[in-house]
Amino acid sequence: MIATGEAPVPPDARSTSRATVELVDASAEAHDDSQASAVASLSEEPSPVAVATALVVCPPANTQPAAIPASAVDPADIPAALAEEAYELVSDFSSRLRLSLKRVLDVTFAAAALLVLSPLLLLIAALIKLTDGGPVFFAQQRVGFRYRSFRMLKFRSMVVHAESLKPKLQLVNESNGPVFKMMRDPRVTRVGRILRKYSLDELPQLINVVRGDMSLVGPRPSLEIEVARYEPWYFRRFAVRPGLTCFWQICGRRYRMPFDDWMRLDLKYVDQWSLRLDLVLIVRTFSVVLGGTGE
Repeated sequence: MIATGEAPVPPDARSTSRATVELVDASAEAHDDSQASAVASLSEEPSPVAVATALVVCPPANTQPAAIPASAVDPADIPAALAEEAYELVSDFSSRLRLSLKRVLDVTFAAAALLVLSPLLLLIAALIKLTDGGPVFFAQQRVGFRYRSFRMLKFRSMVVHAESLKPKLQLVNESNGPVFKMMRDPRVTRVGRILRKYSLDELPQLINVVRGDMSLVGPRPSLEIEVARYEPWYFRRFAVRPGLTCFWQICGRRYRMPFDDWMRLDLKYVDQWSLRLDLVLIVRTFSVVLGGTGE
């Protein structure tokens, strides 16, 4: 190589900018190619690697759900949830039409009974008032259809301060469940014993039937303090409206029946409910009431 003595000429600004432009154009073309290839890949069969990655990020719906910690569950919501679940079970075998017809019959018969029995109701009210001058009716919070609370009415058959005496009598409770039952309850008045013997103290609950709190036939409404001590399998009884009578009420020795057997009779009604069964239970209830087997 022959040296000419001339110094090398550095690249000028235009040659530098031209190279820069060529480099940017080349990168832009590469980016466009990658987008085009990505769009084209959408119409192609996904690779095994892509499928495996998708399964890890978004697992299929039938995989085992994550466990919910017990601390996240409010115990107060359990009874209501069980009642709601039981209502859905009833809806499976009882059509809306049959339930609507049951409601129409309840209102019709309850309203007619209140009208026909109004002289008897007035006589009972007068006897209670003349006994001790206390209130005629006894209203109590009960748990009914789908775990809803309502005020159940009864003719008062006990002394005015009966509720305050109840804790002292718990030691002689004759029931083996969460309910309180006594054959010879000292709180019952003389008029009250007659009313209870023929179940006349329950007649004001016809008003609860008209108002929609109760039905003519169904499990008896429970006290809130009793429901708090219920076993989980008892709650299915709240799938139907509580009633004036049911299987338990037509048993001759019902007050000596174990509480679990009482609950099984209520669930038997929930499972076998029909309009024909309601009619049979109502007819048999009349024979029990007229026989004076109430205690």
